[in-house]
Amino acid sequence: MGAHPRLPEEAPVSLWTDLLGAQIRHVTAAGVPTRVAELGSGDPVVLLHGRGGHLETFARNLPALATAGRRAIAFDLLGHGLTGRSPSGSYTVEALTDHVLAVLDSLGLAAADLVGQSLGSWAAALAASRAPERVRRLALIEPAGLQPEAERLADPTVKAAYERGGRAYTEPTPEAVRTRLAGLLADPAGVDAELVQVRTALYRPEEARRVHRLVRAADNTPSLLTPRRLSTLTMPVLIIRGEHGHTPAAVVEAAVRAVPNARLLTVPQAKQWPQYERPDLVNPALIDFLDKENPS
Repeated sequence: MGAHPRLPEEAPVSLWTDLLGAQIRHVTAAGVPTRVAELGSGDPVVLLHGRGGHLETFARNLPALATAGRRAIAFDLLGHGLTGRSPSGSYTVEALTDHVLAVLDSLGLAAADLVGQSLGSWAAALAASRAPERVRRLALIEPAGLQPEAERLADPTVKAAYERGGRAYTEPTPEAVRTRLAGLLADPAGVDAELVQVRTALYRPEEARRVHRLVRAADNTPSLLTPRRLSTLTMPVLIIRGEHGHTPAAVVEAAVRAVPNARLLTVPQAKQWPQYERPDLVNPALIDFLDKENPS
């Protein structure tokens, strides 16, 4: 995997105050060293970040879930953050889903609640479709996979965000990373300075940039979350969208209708990262969903 990126010593502590008390370690999942953060005890809930992300995406959610009596777990997806690379060289969403299920195995979890964001939602939904006995409840935050890539990129706003993400990897300066993160938020001023420094450090190794190119180039068309695929999800499903998110409301609403037992939460004053931007609304909604929705 190579040396871990070195973070600036002068970085503010706000991000790690959120994660204070979390156990951060590596487990081996199907041969891949995988960085995991874990906080609390109780029924497990596993959180999966989006493309180009890392477990710190959920720094503002893990403590609340743990306080509510959950074993809250987040990890870096295959090839992301400080997790190892794909042994096969594949970074399709199916390969990421294989890794998700392997991590559950490594953590000794026969079943868990899954919470995904963007690409993590896509992998979570595929895991639930492929192995429904392993997913008790499913929460999808700004889910990817509801539209073909060409359809998504036909929207100028989405295309601009896609290009910002690419620049953050090809030129991983704090300025480029901040611009990328700001584009995920309804209020660009809400970007945490330490999160910028963490992500910049994670993006700097050439291998990280190579993997990012492979993740972007993967053809995931056969794995789209079509209405037919969504209709196979028998567990309770909560879909969360930001009021100003990139996926059209009509597309999200159609996905909700396709799932037998789904409900929708639209988070005001939020964009692609409602779990980060509005934890005051998202955390109680997640806890309520996990507490009240009984798996079938």
